[in-house]
Amino acid sequence: MTRAVLLIGIALAIPHRANAQVAEPTKCSTLPHVLYMQVGDTQVNLLKRLGRALRDNTAQPISLAFFTSGSCVNISSFYAGSALPKSTTFQYLPSRAEDADWDADNPMHSATLSCVPDDAVVPDVGNSALFNSACTDGAAPANVQLEEGAVQAYVLAVPKASAATAITFEEAYFVFGFGMAGMIAPWTDNSQIFTRKPTTSTLLAWARNLGIPADKWALAPQQTSSQTVVDKINAGTAATIGLLGAEVYDGNRGTMNVLAYRAKGQAAAYYPDSSATARDKRNVRDGHYTVWSPTIWMDRIGNPKSVDTRYVIDLIANKPVTPAPSFEMISFIAKVGLVPDCAMAVTRDFEGGPLRLYKPTTSCTCKYESIVDTTACTACTDSCTTGVCRNGYCEDH
Repeated sequence: MTRAVLLIGIALAIPHRANAQVAEPTKCSTLPHVLYMQVGDTQVNLLKRLGRALRDNTAQPISLAFFTSGSCVNISSFYAGSALPKSTTFQYLPSRAEDADWDADNPMHSATLSCVPDDAVVPDVGNSALFNSACTDGAAPANVQLEEGAVQAYVLAVPKASAATAITFEEAYFVFGFGMAGMIAPWTDNSQIFTRKPTTSTLLAWARNLGIPADKWALAPQQTSSQTVVDKINAGTAATIGLLGAEVYDGNRGTMNVLAYRAKGQAAAYYPDSSATARDKRNVRDGHYTVWSPTIWMDRIGNPKSVDTRYVIDLIANKPVTPAPSFEMISFIAKVGLVPDCAMAVTRDFEGGPLRLYKPTTSCTCKYESIVDTTACTACTDSCTTGVCRNGYCEDH
């Protein structure tokens, strides 16, 4: 018997100790000032950046532990005050002391950590990535507060191998309403048309804009997460098309393309941005690109953690907070492909509803544009000849 075989025999003879090297999962309760959140998966890119910054926020450190599910599920659960079971695995972000090299923009080094609660927990913050009324006709309970956060666009994406660059309302209606029977080339293979579940904002936003009832999309493979849609598109063919939140698409531009969309009644198709390669969401902000929704953030009146929940929600809504954070929230919002309300020039009152002109109380258009592109606004330090000096630029109001 050779030495190698002998060593293998000895190793096999040693009894296996099942838990010898299995580390206990992190307890969420050990994180400083932990907030439990139930959110849509389109918001993960934002929460990764915010969660990292809040762990190290010297003014008011907070740990975000978040669990993802569909927007309609999030709304109904939060309205009912439902608890997530003890077995729920939450994601959270490392502090700089835990991982100084963590980088949300580096795919090789941007994974979240995971933790489990000590017991079943009722989330402190809930999220919907579209108008709550798209999921329920019922009003929010008296103890639930709603806050509109940043605007998120929804897109139709195709693999780099696809020659398609645009799609019309009519074409999209037949592709997603009839599939192969709709005969809209190249999207005639039902197995290559990827959608989401009817409880998710991604499908509901498109359903309301296309006029296809959410329960009539079953002909296409309904994916359980945005990431699975990304994976299907990346592995797809010229006949592949899928629904994504623009925030998710923006994090995967290197492997897929977005289609310009011509809405019903429009004369031309528009990208969410001013071009296929821009990141300025100009056409979302001025109303040319119509498929978008506000994100909705929920917390409860009387929650012992209300100081922290309102701090986090106000940050996400890009409102001033006290104490001031040690980071610039608008940069996180802009860089992940969301649009703060203060940079919008149009609004709507319900999902897929008509757009109307809008002027936010306090504009941040110049600051937003300086982050995502360039701005023609005048830089300032304390005053302006015209407009108001804010965030280093002369805003018009």
